[in-house]
Parts: sequence; structure tokens; C-alpha cells
Amino acid sequence: MGVDLREMKKKINYRHIICIGITLGFIACSVFVFPNALGRIIEGGRDLGLSVAFYFCEMFGIEYGFTPTVTELPKFPFFPSYSGDSPTTTLPETFTGFKSNFVLYWQLWINEDNFFGYLSVVGNVLYKVALIVTVLIPFILIAIVVFKRYLKRQNNDYNTDSKPLKAFRKIVHCTYRPVKLWLSDLIYFIRENRFYKRAWLLIWLYNFNALTMLVEFIAYYFYFAMSFDVVNLYIQFYKLALDLWAVIDFIPLWVWFILGYFVLNAISIKIAYLRLYHNEWRNCGFINERGVVTICYGAMGVGKTMQITDMALSTEVQFRNTAFEIILETDMKFPYFPWIEFELRLKWAMQVRTVHDLPSCRKWVRQMRDMWCNDPYDKSLLFNYDFERYGLTYDDKLKVTDIWTALEDYACAYFIYTVQTSLLISNYSVRVDSLKADIGNFPLWDTDFFKRDSRLIDSYSRHAHILDFDMLRLGRQMLKDNPNRNAFGFGVYIISEIDKERKNTPALTDVHRNDKDNNGEIVCNQKNDLFDVMLKMSRHACVVANRVFVKVYADLQRDSDLGAVSRELGEIIDIKDKGDMSLLLPFFAPFRIFDFLFGWLKNRFVNFYTQYRFNRADNTLLLYLIKGITAKLSKHCEGVHNTFSSQTLHLEVERGSREGEVKKAKYYRMPKKIYSKRFSTDCLSGIFETRAQANCVGIDDLKEYADIMATADELGLQNAHFQTEINALSGAE
Repeated sequence: MGVDLREMKKKINYRHIICIGITLGFIACSVFVFPNALGRIIEGGRDLGLSVAFYFCEMFGIEYGFTPTVTELPKFPFFPSYSGDSPTTTLPETFTGFKSNFVLYWQLWINEDNFFGYLSVVGNVLYKVALIVTVLIPFILIAIVVFKRYLKRQNNDYNTDSKPLKAFRKIVHCTYRPVKLWLSDLIYFIRENRFYKRAWLLIWLYNFNALTMLVEFIAYYFYFAMSFDVVNLYIQFYKLALDLWAVIDFIPLWVWFILGYFVLNAISIKIAYLRLYHNEWRNCGFINERGVVTICYGAMGVGKTMQITDMALSTEVQFRNTAFEIILETDMKFPYFPWIEFELRLKWAMQVRTVHDLPSCRKWVRQMRDMWCNDPYDKSLLFNYDFERYGLTYDDKLKVTDIWTALEDYACAYFIYTVQTSLLISNYSVRVDSLKADIGNFPLWDTDFFKRDSRLIDSYSRHAHILDFDMLRLGRQMLKDNPNRNAFGFGVYIISEIDKERKNTPALTDVHRNDKDNNGEIVCNQKNDLFDVMLKMSRHACVVANRVFVKVYADLQRDSDLGAVSRELGEIIDIKDKGDMSLLLPFFAPFRIFDFLFGWLKNRFVNFYTQYRFNRADNTLLLYLIKGITAKLSKHCEGVHNTFSSQTLHLEVERGSREGEVKKAKYYRMPKKIYSKRFSTDCLSGIFETRAQANCVGIDDLKEYADIMATADELGLQNAHFQTEINALSGAE
């Protein structure tokens, strides 16, 4: 029965053949390009074996007749052509020789011949540069003339592609795009088949003596642990330099520059992320110093709503972290309690809605406590906890806590920590992106603001809960029998433009506690809803293990527009000044130079683009290339600035009663956190939607002034109170 070759080709993925071929090529490099790697790894294995034997013989006092070879120079007995002296590195073999050469090296810096030799090299380089510039100047001048003529050509060929552009797009479509897609497909295949990546990594670690260096390090560690031989430490550096020379000599200089760029870039990015996290921790420290109620005010456009949103996002993360701290502390009080059994029972109670808030958590635990008190010898009622052995109380030298009090705290903290939805309750929408990972054991939260992929925002975003103000009213309710009236609990409450909701005393002069509607029922207003009383008492409803789990953030334009009772409940933050956005990348970051060059390039592109768009309407190859390159560079720079920038806000904090010292503080606003589609700056624009739908007058339809001096008729078209009063008084006279 013959074998169908076509069927075999269909079954075998040709990418496997490519990867196998690459693997064989790497192995060939090991044999022909790096032949000494085999000898060095064999020597390293010998050194390791003798060092381990030396270590145990010295430790247990066993007599031995061998000498550790880790302090000897490489000899390469498998390769006779290698004499024992390094053919590549210029380091001396002894420390004495190194010290002598080190002194001679620094003496060269003050040597007359060396100085004039340096000047000679510099002169030759400058001569070659000047020669190249002289040759290029005519071509540059011609290019400038042609470019200016190119820009002055005028046409109205709307969106018409030039012939060179059509040819270029066709070439790209037939060459670049297929190759790019093929390479992308191959890279994806290699990522999916990790065996090849691991095999290649192992081969090149062998080629570059990385495995040998690791073995030699372990060998010297075992030897040094018993000999404390510092004298031969230089030999190890010499052998390290000899092993490193394999990679130093193999990789070209221009590749080292590229690798250096990526290494510096990786280091600078890591430092920038650390600075972002440091600023966020400082923000959290500022938030921890605030009380339950914090009100932010300032001029229009200063970023009041943005400030309370930023603080609310950090507070939500802090609430979960604090809940986790309570869970851990309670666990340590009773370390042998089967907490996983308790959590499983609690999760079931949450699913069937027996537990839905903190009071129901406490009620659920107390019901179990009552059942256990009726039969305290039944361990199953206490999750089979061996309380006879481990006890039912914990003494922290301040007070004695029993197991049931600990269970209440644990249940409430676990509920706060594991609740899937956002902990924000707001009168405007705020997006949150905390990710919960749960495989059925203890869940973990990813609350990192700075490493989110913006392309995946919509796949994991949650939004703040709608704030029903009846939740915050202990008195009259806006909606009779409102199901949300008793829903106030833990969370972060955010109220934008709170002065529009509460108002001050002068604005409420005509409002009375017993005002009635047309049906004779007392209406809900600011004087009978006991909103301020709820805020005063709020912290008492949301305390777990002596931690408060409620915060109220609000903003307004003028603090005097809010009633004194509401304003004096907490602190007032005044945003005095905003600094410029600054990059957190360190000064040595390659992007710093790149960003400067791009700024220079962008200014010239803007001039070119505006002239081109004014004179021409067609699409040319030059515009296509310049615009494409500039757009990609702009996207990269914008992404870096949006990720690693920070802005410093200078704040003044004082008590709502305007008494006491005004404290100055700093807050750090980071775009990646607060500008990442968090909220809409016109969050209350829905108020104007009805007016906008009924409007049919545009700005072009509004009348203009005829001259620089407005006429009486033009002033009358303003429908202003001032003009109306003047006209009324004039008519009376």
C-alpha cells in the first residue's frame, strides 16, 4: 500500500520544517563557530565535581588526594591548537600583571605621543566629515529648490493618487505585505510551539558559554565556602572575561549599539514605572490624611471633578487593600481555623442573596453563633474547628477577641474584598478597570492603573453605580417607598456640583421644612431630608475592625454656595496651581533625544503640510511617505507621554469651618490613570439635551454687530436684565 505524499504534506506543517532547519543551523554554529564551548563546559563540569568533593571532604574531615581545579587557567585538552593563553582577550593572566597594566593604562592619558595621536585621529575624522558635507551640499540645495517648486504647484484633483503613489502601493501590496503577514504568522507559530524557543535559547546559552559561567560560579562557590581563597579570585574574573569574549567577538559593533539602546530603554521604562507607582503611593498618603467628607473647589476648568475622580479611584483600591489587611490579621489571630470552609459558606450565602451588605453579613454570622451556642459541642457548627486544642479567644494585650467577633470582621472584610462590582457610587459615570482573578480559592485583584492595554478597555471595564440621593436622606424622601432608601453602606460616594444639589442659606430662603405640594403632602427639600445628618453619621454604618469604609468626595465652584452645615462636615481642598506635564523617564532614556528630534521634525512637517493642503488636493508619494512616517513617530511619542507623564497639583487644605491652619500639599495627576476614558468632562451635559433637540438656530443664524459701536436696537436684542431695567427707568422718566 503506497504512501500518498500529498496527504503527508497536508498533515505536516511546513513551519516545522523551517524551525527544524533553523535549529540545525544553530547546531552547526555550535560545531564550527564556537568549537571551544564544548571544552569549556567539560572543564566547568570537572571543576564543579572536584569543588563539590572538596567541599564535603573538608566539611566532614575526609582525607582526599585531589586538588580542586577551579583556580586553574583553562587548558582545553580537547583542542590541541589552544595553548592555554587566551587568543582573544588582552587581560593578563595574573593579578600582578593586571595591576601593572592598570597603572600603565592611566599613564597613557598624560603621554605626549598619545595626545597628538588622538588629535591626529580627530583631524582625520573631521576631514572625512567635511569631505562628505562638501559633496552633499549641491544635492541638498537642488533638493530644496525642487521641493519648493513641488509645493507651489496648485491643483484641485480631490483625492486623486499620483502615478508614483499607485506604483508604490502596488509594490508594497505584492512584496512587503505578504512578507510581513508570513513573518507574523511564523512568529505566532513559534510562540505557540515553545519547544523551539527553548531549544534555541539553550543552544545559544551553550554557544556563548553562559552555561559554563554558571557552572564555574557554582564550582567556585563550593570551593570558596571552605577555603576562603581570595588570592585566586582574579583568576575567576579572567576566566569570566575569556568566556564572555565569545559573545563580545561574535556580535558586530552596530548590533551592540542596538542592543544597548533596547537595554537602556528597558531600564528607563522600569524606572519610569517605579516613579509612577511612587507618585500614586504619595497620593494615597494624602488621601489617608483626609476625613470622611472632602470637598474640592476652584476656578472653572482647573480640574475639580477630575481631582475627586482621581481620589475616588485610589480610595476604591485602598478599600480593597484594607479589607485584605483585615482578612490577613483575622487569619493570624486564629491561624488553624478552616477559613476556606467559612469562605465557601459565605460565597454561597452571597449567591443566594442571604448576604448582600455589611448588616446582613453580621446577621448571618450571629445566626450561626446562636446555633452553636445551643449546642457548643457540635464542631460541625463551627466548621469542624478544633477549638478545644486551639481555643476560642485571642488576646492582643489590649482586649480579648472571641472567635465569633473575628468571624464577623472576616465576613464583612471578605464581602468588601470580593464584591465584583465597582465600589463607586456617583452622580456621574466613572469607569473602573480593576480585574478580579478567581479560580475557586482566594481571589486576587489586579488594580494596576499604569499597565493596562488601552485596546482592551471595553472588555473588562465596569462603571460607577448611579447615586440615588434618597440613599443619603434620613428624613423626607424624594420618591415615596423608594427601594433604595436604606441602601446606604460602604463605598466611595462622588458628588459633582454639590452646591447645585444642596445650596446655601440665602438660596433656600423661600424653602421651608413643611412646604406642601398640590396634594397637601409635605415635599422633600433641603431642609427636611436630613442629608447633613446622614453624612454626620455615615462613618458609624461602615466600620469593620475599627476601619471606616466610606468616603464622600464632592466638588463645587464656590465654597460659599454650599450650606455651612454641609461644608463644615469635612475638609475643603483648593486647587491653587497646576504644573506642566513632565516625563518621568530618567535623563539617560534614549527617548529623551528621540522626543527632542521628533519635536523639531514635527514643526517642519506642520509647515509643509499646511502649504501642501492649501495648494494641492491630490495624493502624492512624497506626502504619503512623510505623513506616514510622521504619524507613526507621533503615535509612539504620544503613547510614551500619555503613559509616563505626571503633573503636580499644588493644593491648600483647610477645615470646612475655615478655622485652623491651612495646609499645603501636593497631588500627582498621571494621564495613564485619570485620562484613560475614566469619565466625561461634560458629565452633566445631559441637562442640555432637551434644549439642544428643540433648537434650530446655529451660530451662523445669530445677528452680528454692524460696527464697533453697538446701536440701541442691537443692545435691545440682548434681552439682558440690565438693558431691560435701563429701558424701564427711561420710560418712567
